Amino acid sequence: MAQVTGAQLVVDSLGREGIDTIYTLPGDPIGPIVNGCAEAGLRVISVRHEQAAAMAAQAHSYFTRGVGVCVAASGVGQTNTLTAIANAQVNCWPLLVIGGSAELRRRNMGDFQELAQVESTEPLCKWSYAAESIQRIPTLINIALRRALAGRPGPVYLDLPAEMISGSVDDAHVPIPVPAPEPARPLAEPDKITQALKILQDAERPLLIVGKGAAWSWAEDELLQFVESAQIPFLTSPMGAGTLPPDHPMNVSAARTQALRGADTVLLVGARLNWIFHFGQPPRFAESYKLIQIDIEPEEIGVNHAADVGLAGDAKMVMRQLLDALEDTPVEFGETPWLAGLREKVAQNAASIEPMLNADTMPLGYYRILKEIRDYLPKDSILVADGASTMDISRQVRPRLEPAPARRRRSRRLRGRGRPILHRRQGRPPGQARHMPARRLGIRLQRNGHRDRR
Repeated sequence: MAQVTGAQLVVDSLGREGIDTIYTLPGDPIGPIVNGCAEAGLRVISVRHEQAAAMAAQAHSYFTRGVGVCVAASGVGQTNTLTAIANAQVNCWPLLVIGGSAELRRRNMGDFQELAQVESTEPLCKWSYAAESIQRIPTLINIALRRALAGRPGPVYLDLPAEMISGSVDDAHVPIPVPAPEPARPLAEPDKITQALKILQDAERPLLIVGKGAAWSWAEDELLQFVESAQIPFLTSPMGAGTLPPDHPMNVSAARTQALRGADTVLLVGARLNWIFHFGQPPRFAESYKLIQIDIEPEEIGVNHAADVGLAGDAKMVMRQLLDALEDTPVEFGETPWLAGLREKVAQNAASIEPMLNADTMPLGYYRILKEIRDYLPKDSILVADGASTMDISRQVRPRLEPAPARRRRSRRLRGRGRPILHRRQGRPPGQARHMPARRLGIRLQRNGHRDRR
């Protein structure tokens, strides 16, 4: 029997659960955790602000399909992560924030950086909890990681009072849980699969909309098979881009306005009818359209527009169910006036931006700059776009070729997170990142005719 500190239990638990990287800004009382992680061979990426650490950690989650971990100091160090936690919550990114906090024996006495960390974080998390004993640290980390990934992913928070980090216990009295398993991938109700296909059979102007939930589920193979079998036109959300080939003949993303307004039946896969899709309501959508909605979160079914069929389940698994059911309930649209009209609009819109792609006016505009970047970068490169106009236009100029999530900020309109994402991709802390800012290329971005100095 030997004594083990709470800090060492954190380090051992993270390693046992498969965590190989933490993002942090060292401070009291988390120093022993940070040093222990480095000594144990975990990659420790230290940044200059806790918000950047938590932003990078959630980008880590989305790129690896695991849980990114941020370790924050007490008080304002922990509360600096709240914006990033809120971003992970609304965008369904798994994230574990471990925060040090004031000693329990000095609570309500005005201890150093004493704040109500659990209470302030709880509304933004799937799970928020303060360790009540050193022995439970491995169990609590296991619970946190399972909660972060289960169902619709999201952020979790584990609060570690100072004495839980520095104190020690007999290791024989520490329960060690089995590492968290892969999250379950639920199937939809079989009867509803048939109902969905029958609604599609009756459609005259069908449209498939693919969102980030499908990208998270790695549903690209099933989606491609369904598109090619049913010959259904599709478009993607910004974060769903890459799940289907951008050069596919059924891609009508460039005719988005016409497609949304004209569709009489929408198959919505892993996307939400929030502001990104105009809440699924007129005038951006038809007055009356049928909706088949696939989402892993049952509560999302029917939000903002009633679903004629709600398929609650994992996007990849449910798309496989639909594919398997096509033999008995075939769906195939082929070449239709609806598809021809959308393709005509795609061609018109492509032609309309061509002059901007080749414009030599100074200062250069977004389209020309992004065209030069597109032509320079290898096809398998990662482009991180930060700022509304830069991101919106970059999607037109350089379409995503693979389902590589996290290139773009998601539902929150949050500027300044591009660089933390870049650091996660490169595995380097700020100040050591290998990137090429626009200014180093002699490029000036313009917005509404003026230089954009953001």
